[in-house]
Amino acid sequence: MGLMSRALWHVNRSPLRYAVKTGVSALNLQEKRERRRQAQLLDVSPAERAKAESLNRDGYAVVTDLMQPAIQQEFAEAGVARLKDIDSAKGKQTQTHKKFWVRLLDAEMTDGKLSADNIFVRYALQPAAIKVLSAALGEIPWLDYVLLSYSRHTGEELVSSQLWHRDHDDVRVIKLFSYLTDVEEDGDGPFTFLPRQSTEKFGYPLMGSHFPDERVFQKVPRGDVKVMKAPRLTSFMVDTAKCLHMGSRMGPGHGRLLYTATYFTFPRMYPGAKIRPFRPTPDTTPLEKLIMGL
Repeated sequence: MGLMSRALWHVNRSPLRYAVKTGVSALNLQEKRERRRQAQLLDVSPAERAKAESLNRDGYAVVTDLMQPAIQQEFAEAGVARLKDIDSAKGKQTQTHKKFWVRLLDAEMTDGKLSADNIFVRYALQPAAIKVLSAALGEIPWLDYVLLSYSRHTGEELVSSQLWHRDHDDVRVIKLFSYLTDVEEDGDGPFTFLPRQSTEKFGYPLMGSHFPDERVFQKVPRGDVKVMKAPRLTSFMVDTAKCLHMGSRMGPGHGRLLYTATYFTFPRMYPGAKIRPFRPTPDTTPLEKLIMGL
């Protein structure tokens, strides 16, 4: 990590990140304005607006009831199909730093890109999800990536995202999570987090980015914790930049299939171009291209 990158790493883990975001936004003012204009054109329902308000106030919202039944059914069937291919997918994943994870979509990419008509991309582009996010952010969101991950027990010490942390990719990092297996016991590795107000009690430690339970609960009551135990196809959004969170603490013999779609506000805070992980089709709409940064 270079000196500049290291300095930005520390800045983005402090309240100074808001100044960084303002600066990079000023350099991309035209597209920023267009995203805000497009958001104002959306017909946001009272239910969608209520979810957006929950996201902004508490840092999370359960959105299962907003998912389209037809696409949810296709999504569920695709999840079952991917579960049958875990061992093959393990050998094809492009990132292996999390030993408790198997990434199941890497093999479906061409030159690092997923087609926009892939069910796991279309799930992230559902109109209701985009309207909730646009109402919360005040602009059309930037879909950074989608991920399908299978977590399983390793018997090793807790590491990485199994420890409490925030995501520091941007000032707002909103993730749409959907369970594709039942997550109803502690051994199923439920996504676990602290709402925004509780996370603020923890503050911004100067050292470290991942914390064990005892460090967190020195400042935050254990009773504040939200444990997302829920049946298959439950969907929820969490602002993981504002909410301390952890997960994938799997018990022996348990597995968890989790879908994640990650959204930012434009533009990205970190300098340098990043390959967009999506490829449009002839049917991709201008709005969808804007969401995917194409």
